[in-house]
Amino acid sequence: MNPWLLLLVWVWPLALAALVGARTLSGISRRPLDAIAAPLWWLPAIGALPGLAAALLVPLDSRLELPWLFLGTTLGLDATGRVYLLFTAILWLAAGVYAAFSLRGQAHGGRFGTFFLLAMSGNLWLIVGQDLLSFYAGFAMMGLASYGLVIHNGDPGALRAGKVYLVMALFGEVTLFAALVMIASHAGTLVPTAAQLVGLDGLAIGFLLVGLGVKAGMVPLHLWLPLAHPAAPIAASAVLSGTMIKVAILGWLRFLPVGAVALADWGAWLSAAGLLTLFFALPIGMTQSDPKVILAYSSISKMGLLMLLLGLILSDPALAPVGVVAITLYAAHHALVKGGLFLGVGLRKSAAIAQPLVLGGLVILALSLAGAPLTSGAVTKYGIKPLLDAANWTWLAAAVALSAVATTLLMTRFLWVSVRTEPHPQPGYAWPSAAWAVLITLVLLFPFLLGNPAAWLTNAATLGAGIGIAVVIGALVLRYPVGFKRLVGRIPPGDLLVLAAPLLRVLVWLGRMLWRPWHRLYGRLEGAAIDVYSLIFDQPVGDAEQRLREWPVAGTLWLGLTAMLFLFVITGTPGPSGTVSPPSLAAETAAQTESAAPVDPLVMPGESSADSAEQPDSAPARETDGADMASATDASEVERMGAVSDGGESLDRPDAAVTKLDPARSGDIPLSDADAGESGRIAAVAPLCDPAVPFVFASHTNPADAIALDRCIKDTETGALSLLESPPLTNRLVQLVQRNLKWLGFDPGPIDGMIGPNTRRAIRAFQQAEGMRPTGGIGFELLERLKPRPD
Repeated sequence: MNPWLLLLVWVWPLALAALVGARTLSGISRRPLDAIAAPLWWLPAIGALPGLAAALLVPLDSRLELPWLFLGTTLGLDATGRVYLLFTAILWLAAGVYAAFSLRGQAHGGRFGTFFLLAMSGNLWLIVGQDLLSFYAGFAMMGLASYGLVIHNGDPGALRAGKVYLVMALFGEVTLFAALVMIASHAGTLVPTAAQLVGLDGLAIGFLLVGLGVKAGMVPLHLWLPLAHPAAPIAASAVLSGTMIKVAILGWLRFLPVGAVALADWGAWLSAAGLLTLFFALPIGMTQSDPKVILAYSSISKMGLLMLLLGLILSDPALAPVGVVAITLYAAHHALVKGGLFLGVGLRKSAAIAQPLVLGGLVILALSLAGAPLTSGAVTKYGIKPLLDAANWTWLAAAVALSAVATTLLMTRFLWVSVRTEPHPQPGYAWPSAAWAVLITLVLLFPFLLGNPAAWLTNAATLGAGIGIAVVIGALVLRYPVGFKRLVGRIPPGDLLVLAAPLLRVLVWLGRMLWRPWHRLYGRLEGAAIDVYSLIFDQPVGDAEQRLREWPVAGTLWLGLTAMLFLFVITGTPGPSGTVSPPSLAAETAAQTESAAPVDPLVMPGESSADSAEQPDSAPARETDGADMASATDASEVERMGAVSDGGESLDRPDAAVTKLDPARSGDIPLSDADAGESGRIAAVAPLCDPAVPFVFASHTNPADAIALDRCIKDTETGALSLLESPPLTNRLVQLVQRNLKWLGFDPGPIDGMIGPNTRRAIRAFQQAEGMRPTGGIGFELLERLKPRPD
């Protein structure tokens, strides 16, 4: 399957979002909003179809390089990414069907569809994007679009939840961005491997844990989650809790040195944070009366368990092969089950179908989340046992078993609240009910498709203990109802935020008291400044501002500034070969040539065309610009323009180096007879694709400074080998390219390993001089022509 499908995974929902948004905004002033978006109400239901197709059809370890996007984008699909893409696409499809049919014809349905598709695009993008920028771009798009989902209802509770969510989301994104910048600086590439992340700075690790910890609901960064879930519509809550919070685990697996080095301190810290999150959320969730809030605290608790497991892997890299698989399967199980529970809550409230069937589906999903035998929960609990058994903390397995008992009690509380929920049936929920049934079917098939029989009866003892305790508590509630009712709602959603409200009010009061004197001083200074301005111009400030808005004054200033900018651009416009126009043909010193502009690599600084004609066999060659070199189509024309003959003397100084413009210098690039010219050179033959023989790219100034690149790629299905057109871009490779460009007389700007505008311009100039297509990209053909040639 073509890897270009990976691009369609996130571009497709992004295009649908643009279509819905454009259609919604195009006629707001003419027709009601719901009438504008009515023809496109079904688009959220199909947004994740390319994602599902890619997860099923694209071969494992496929990669797609997009050098024109950002600083170079890499899309790919490894084993962990495939699992993430599969369960994420499935849940977005089910939630999309629910959103399309439940909001059809409602006010602001088109707006919800736009934000829903934008969040979907970002979520899928960060999964298939293998580079740092793609992950951050998808993460930011998903996070900001989710704000529109949280405040969709527009009531005071939704607006308050949206405010808390936005503050926390922006804090997480800024922290994550700082971490990713540090990672790129350390690894020297935007696609770091675990080995390249060894030795990562502690500040970068801390920023990464905190930035993604906000999305994961890590206590005390979880404040947004129990507020946003009950405020958002059902479809949004399903994906917020099912898929979006899981991206934190994916980011940690990708950008921490998992399995490469032991990070005992950071692993212990993350495990402790996971334990706190695991046990903090369970008792608070049991006191809630809203089923969506109960599910929100359940999600916080389960994310705490995943943090605990990841911390164990960081402490002991030997656990990585088993641990990464166990964490990924647990994330898939939790996403499908938790998304199904949220959608089931919506059907319980609104679906005009047999409610006993809905309650039966909720029971199945709740048992699976509690880890009942023969469910996906039992299989995934069996998968994490090796991690708990290998931990240095001997009591850890018992603590996790205790949390499983508490989860059973929490699900019992959820089912009790769901049974007591009074439904308000509405038409139009047939397709959402069908999508929900498919989701439950996948959950039921999970243990038989992905688990072995030994795992089917796992967790039976803890489930039995939880059910027994729930029965005892139920009997006490019936016996003493008043006492237990007082516990319900004692800790409202947002817990720590509510408890900290008095302290926040005190801080606001102190801030106002401290600001009041400065505010008075600022007012006095502002008044004095206005008085001085009026005195100088002998007129009120308002009149001066009004005159500045008049055309004779403002228009003249605008035209003057425009003319100055135009003259500045004209005098500094780069020429066709990357030099500043007009090119100077006078003799210059090597230092002046290097500092002023890139010079053609075929030209000796300080030589004229006459000198070159009189001495065709000597090393100096006449100067020519990139346009002339691009017009040279054969070797005879090159020699006519002053290229060095085979017997030419080589020079050691870079500023005096002479390079042949000979098509044969492409080495293993296939050449035609015409390209070989009249010099009688034999065209080179394309090399056999041998993975054991890497492509070596070295520096002109220091041949020992070299990098070995894999030029072959193996098809996972057929086993056939094929040549790559371009290598993965790394900081070191770009630095070598910049050094060689500068040695050949093309100024790439700072030798910093980053591809900026100057480097792109220098590459294009060199490509023009070599008769190549001036793409500005770094491919193997460019590297072949840039690398040092044997004498």
